[in-house]
Amino acid sequence: MKVKAVVLACALAWVAMPWVAVSAPKYDVLTLPAVPSKLASKSLIYSISKFGDRYFATGHHGHILYSDDGGESWQQAEVPVRSGILDITFPTPELGWAVGHEGVILHSTDGGKTWVKQYDGLRYGTEGLAYYQRLAAAEPDNAKYPLLVEEMEFAVSQGADKPLFRVAFSDPNHGYAVGAYGMILETNDGGQNWLPVLEKVENDAFNHVFDFAPLPQPGKFFLSGEAGLLMEGDIEQEVSKKVTTVPWEGSFFTIIDAADGSVVMGGLRGRMFRSQDTGATWTSVNKPPTSAIVDSTRLSDGRLIAAGIGGELLMSTDNGVSFASVPVTGHGQVYTSEGRIYAVAEGPPGTLLVGGPTGISKLKLPQ
Repeated sequence: MKVKAVVLACALAWVAMPWVAVSAPKYDVLTLPAVPSKLASKSLIYSISKFGDRYFATGHHGHILYSDDGGESWQQAEVPVRSGILDITFPTPELGWAVGHEGVILHSTDGGKTWVKQYDGLRYGTEGLAYYQRLAAAEPDNAKYPLLVEEMEFAVSQGADKPLFRVAFSDPNHGYAVGAYGMILETNDGGQNWLPVLEKVENDAFNHVFDFAPLPQPGKFFLSGEAGLLMEGDIEQEVSKKVTTVPWEGSFFTIIDAADGSVVMGGLRGRMFRSQDTGATWTSVNKPPTSAIVDSTRLSDGRLIAAGIGGELLMSTDNGVSFASVPVTGHGQVYTSEGRIYAVAEGPPGTLLVGGPTGISKLKLPQ
């Protein structure tokens, strides 16, 4: 009671004082570098991937980790921001790009050990607005440009609040970054310039774009997203057209290409669909009930792995026609906070690397 009385007295005294403005230290994740942490590999992880002989993991507070010993130990890269990093890619062993919250795009020229910021969500609004204002002035009869000007005006008013979910490069110069509210950016000069390409995309509702997968046809790929969104992209024609045959209106968080050229999508409510004819027709995947499917990968032997956010791991040995539960110690339980999975990747032979709220784990696959 005495302690409560002291606290109350202090509070009343503060209220009675004349109000004086106090300037708090400014905390800007776009200008502050990631803090080195010995616990980075045990903290929240969003993605895991392998390029060449090096494994990479990305996480919150600007964490980018790399491992040269098959995930046994992890080194933390030097990163100039504290934004959450959601995806990473390396078209060459040395040149890499990473994307994440606040619309950040990072670039590495030394195999992922150090990074610089190429782009962020503030530039998305200001530069995107100027870009579409120029196009609207040049083509006043094009009804799409005024809508995109409004979209960029809204982006300016909101600031750097939109994440980029995925990044992909077809070569060291040409790449795409996709994200929330239909954000799609393209570069043709290795990231020196990033431009929005919303006018080339059939996504009038500005739905989130979560993932991509290559198609058998050279230069073509699928983009999966929110509310049943699926688009077929074409690098040569630089357009992405909406696929209207998708049999469900729920969000698709992950899409993977199988060894036989088919594609498998997974998303909310554990729903999964497969197409073996480039999206002309779809069939439901035969699988056990799970939580939302949030990531997937293809192993070197052709097996497919899908991960449920509740901790389930599924495996397919028939190019995604069906999936069965993977009996891995510590996982396979539905809706357990200890086992939540956000990312899955193939580890050294016979293993999986999984990431989630408690960091990175290496699991042994059944034979």
